[in-house]
Amino acid sequence: MALSVLRARKEHGKAVLDLARRDVVSNAFLIYDWRKLRGTGACDFYVALGPRGRLEAACAVFHDRDFDSIVFCGSRDGVRAILAEIRPDRAVMPRVGPEELDAVLEALGGRAGPIYDVLLMKCTRGSFRPLVRHDVIRLGPEHAGLFRSLMASREGRPVVLTLHEALEWLSDEERPVFAVMEGGRITSTATIYLSMPEVSMVGGVYTVPEFRNRGLATSVTSAATAEALRRSEVAALIVRADNKPAIRIYEKIGYVVHRRLKWVCVGLDYPP
Repeated sequence: MALSVLRARKEHGKAVLDLARRDVVSNAFLIYDWRKLRGTGACDFYVALGPRGRLEAACAVFHDRDFDSIVFCGSRDGVRAILAEIRPDRAVMPRVGPEELDAVLEALGGRAGPIYDVLLMKCTRGSFRPLVRHDVIRLGPEHAGLFRSLMASREGRPVVLTLHEALEWLSDEERPVFAVMEGGRITSTATIYLSMPEVSMVGGVYTVPEFRNRGLATSVTSAATAEALRRSEVAALIVRADNKPAIRIYEKIGYVVHRRLKWVCVGLDYPP
């Protein structure tokens, strides 16, 4: 079947959202990006169309600081066609379904880097069992310097922020950061990355190494999840399938596996 790939336009919106809403949790980033970022320059959108203009697949390419983040949904043929057209060379695909992997690898033509197994987990108000045993605060602009230092020193995945970027992040009502502080420093964090009525995505769960195994991650994830469920019907997060300590925390507070996915890197190694 011959497919045509083109930049998505406003008139494709209903078909794109109808396709993505078949699994709102899996496609949260695509739905959010279409609703919030289309036309801002932060994201490019593509569609694969079949005969008579039928939508086969949709894709969002978010331009992050050092690489692109690519999410998509639709038929294997549609996904293959879009990726073959856009030819990403430095990107992360954080939610590739096992049934899509062969098509993705074929389209990349040997350019794929490391591939990680991840779990997409979800929590509802009915399953949520918060465990907050520490004083958890929501970070504000006044914590920008401390937050910047924490992000730059993150074990395994440092993030270099300017003070202005840290101030912007902590002033953003849509991306709250919850934290435990001890001795004048931030020791553990969890973030809400996006919120919609249907789902909020939780992430950025990190505890400074010398403060681990004290339940801090449980407390901050509980606080972030409580806020996520205040905003949305479902809270969701992505975790490496081999990160057993984190999975135990998430299961303890009410998360269950929604889907088993692949995290595919292209041109870099950026583990989940």
